[in-house]
Amino acid sequence: MQIGRQSLTDQIVEVLRQRIVSGELPEGTKLRQEKLAAELGVSRVPLREAIRQLEGEGLVATELHKGTVVSSLSPGEIEELFEMRQQLEPWLFGLAIPAMSESDFLAAEAVIAEAAAVTNVREWGALNWRFHHALCAASGRHLALRLLRTVHDNANRYVNLKLTVAVDPDRELEDHRRLLAFARLRDVDGGMAMLREHIGSVADSLTAWIERGRTRSDVA
Repeated sequence: MQIGRQSLTDQIVEVLRQRIVSGELPEGTKLRQEKLAAELGVSRVPLREAIRQLEGEGLVATELHKGTVVSSLSPGEIEELFEMRQQLEPWLFGLAIPAMSESDFLAAEAVIAEAAAVTNVREWGALNWRFHHALCAASGRHLALRLLRTVHDNANRYVNLKLTVAVDPDRELEDHRRLLAFARLRDVDGGMAMLREHIGSVADSLTAWIERGRTRSDVA
């Protein structure tokens, strides 16, 4: 797939970010710049700029003797991402709820409907971010929203991996419907509490799944 020339670096970032978050490029994958440049129909200059941006987001890393690879996170680092979400995202949601308009509610509803129809769970990460962004966008805290996007993208790589092998996303969708209901009711305290519970539940489930996988690997 070739991409257009407008905002070239941003487009490359978006393409590679989606491949990483979806799991198409799993952790440890080496990013071969010559191959990627040919595939995307771009020169190596904007590609290098895009890779630098992804490195700043923590999605890729440059390793000695390996070059640039999709980064990997320890269970402790994944837990820290969810701790950051639990501090940052409910605050943004609480600020957003009184300011949300009907168009904000409809945008969130549209993402829920789209996610319910998805058959490929690799698409869940992007849809999950779009929903949570729709809940928090009215907060008007643009710097915090950018930080939240980075936290989501890093965590969603592992959430997506779990969904592909371990669980149906129906529970996530039901939580999303409940969060939207709190927003429509303008219930700030209820919405913030529900979001903290939702993030904590996802974190606990993911951590337990990762630990089970590590135990099986150690036994093997």
